Amino acid sequence: MESTGSVIRVLVVDDHPVVRFGLKQMLASEDDIKVVGELDSVQSIGELLPDLRPDVVLLDLELGDAHGVDALRRVREEAPDLHIIIYTSHSEEERIIQAAELGVDGYLLKGSRKEQIVSAVRTVHEGGTALESSVAAKLMHHMNKRCAKDEQQVVHFSKRETQVLKLAAAGKTNRDIGKSLFISESTVKFHMHAILNKLNAGNRTEAVSIAVQQGVITLAPEDQG
Repeated sequence: MESTGSVIRVLVVDDHPVVRFGLKQMLASEDDIKVVGELDSVQSIGELLPDLRPDVVLLDLELGDAHGVDALRRVREEAPDLHIIIYTSHSEEERIIQAAELGVDGYLLKGSRKEQIVSAVRTVHEGGTALESSVAAKLMHHMNKRCAKDEQQVVHFSKRETQVLKLAAAGKTNRDIGKSLFISESTVKFHMHAILNKLNAGNRTEAVSIAVQQGVITLAPEDQG
């Protein structure tokens, strides 16, 4: 959603009147920020957005009509490009990850200083991201865990196993593979057993398919036909 001028138009969505009042008071003292509306739910937000024309929304994650990231999801459905800052007391990693996946521009915890909130509104309005330090740390922790998990899932093959896989992909039998590599048929079976275990495959066809998907081997044009 494009900015409507030099003043940043802010919509506050929180089901606690005291929180809404406090945010309005904090932001009212800034010349470049104007609170254009306050809601206690997201039920009618789709109807009000065209009139309110907010640049930034400060959104709680727990509302009377929406729990968790449901409120965020509903706002995103109504206005995919709207700048949204989550303003909540919930700091659980799961909530943070879910919000990040739905696309938030900022995530602040209730109790943040006025300077943090004002800075976040300005930063997000300019296209940046504003994350509380503890929130950023949990996001980083999640990313590190995911990267470590991805690395663990990478399957490594010996040179001989790769050779066996490539020949199997070409349709060679165990006997043919053995002749090509100058090893016994029983040795080929041993390598095929190891390959199936590493790829968690039920048969050699499935093993070849998985290996191709993971980039372990590449099928030649004649193999793909």
